[in-house]
Amino acid sequence: MKEDDKSKEKPLFDIDEAKQFTLQLFYSSPIGIYIAQKGKFKLVNPEFVKMAGHKEEELLGMDTLKLVHPEDREDVKRKAIEMLKGQRKKPYIYRILTKNNEIRYILETVCPITYNKKPATLGYVMDNTEEEKIKEALKQSEEKFHKAFRSSPDWVVITTLDEGIYLEVNDAFLHTTGYELDEVIGKSSVELGIWVDPKQREELHKVLLENGRVCNAEVQFRTKYGDILHVLWSAEVIEYEGKKCLIAVTRNITDRKIAEQELLKREKLQGVLELAGATCHEMNQPLQNMFFILDELMDKYPKEEMLKKLKEQVQRIADITNKLENITTYETKEYVQGFRIIDIDKSCPLNLSSSQKRTQNKKVQN
Repeated sequence: MKEDDKSKEKPLFDIDEAKQFTLQLFYSSPIGIYIAQKGKFKLVNPEFVKMAGHKEEELLGMDTLKLVHPEDREDVKRKAIEMLKGQRKKPYIYRILTKNNEIRYILETVCPITYNKKPATLGYVMDNTEEEKIKEALKQSEEKFHKAFRSSPDWVVITTLDEGIYLEVNDAFLHTTGYELDEVIGKSSVELGIWVDPKQREELHKVLLENGRVCNAEVQFRTKYGDILHVLWSAEVIEYEGKKCLIAVTRNITDRKIAEQELLKREKLQGVLELAGATCHEMNQPLQNMFFILDELMDKYPKEEMLKKLKEQVQRIADITNKLENITTYETKEYVQGFRIIDIDKSCPLNLSSSQKRTQNKKVQN
């Protein structure tokens, strides 16, 4: 009786139900599934048909490698064999060509099975096209960034946000500052003494922390050889290799600043020349009269010392007017309370005193 009861026990699962369950999984799976034998498709599910871009009847009997992009076929064949032999576990990516020659990226795993009592391959595939397009776009974007970074005529550097340690610098930075790459990477701008005024860096760092960017701040940088450069400094906080960093673009405006200073000097010199010319013109006639009167008085009173001293002071005034008439450059010197005044001697390097000028004129006449 017991043996009869055992024979009547139901199996753990019903074979028909299991088959039905497997078929439902196969046809309703969101993952593409296929079975191949001797390199040809024998069974494909709707999701695989959708990915492949062919009708089911077109796929059945088709060579599996025919779908694969010609450039990827050898690589796919090798990786599939490795996975079937248990030598590979990681899924592999390759390109397929749809019926309309559209390229799609497929992520695939395969395993050996028996189908219709013969060895076969079971393949699971996922459409990875969008992810690969994003990767490709990012790659192209990175390549464009690196090209722009390297070829920019302006300095472009990437540093840590707080310490200012150089992580990347472009050729323009190295060329202008005179540093070699290994002298810069891993060092901070403070260590290298790049900032002429470190307080400016501290102030701009505060602005960066508050606003996330700085645009065209006029600062001074120092080269390896001690030259001071006038620059426009722009920077922005970025995410770089998982950390908050700084990308900074620096434009050298030293030549422009020198040109501006020269223009300002010329404008000031023009003003000085106009004022000096008008002053000398107004003073020359009274000075000549004073010399004439003093000469007559000294002839009449030759021993009068006060007349000699007075003539010396008038001569000083005449020498000053002569210098004013011969100003060629704009040079200044310190005066009281921080003010600066024009340095007549430096501004008129080739001047002659009025007495020297009169003596020279007499020699020329003789």
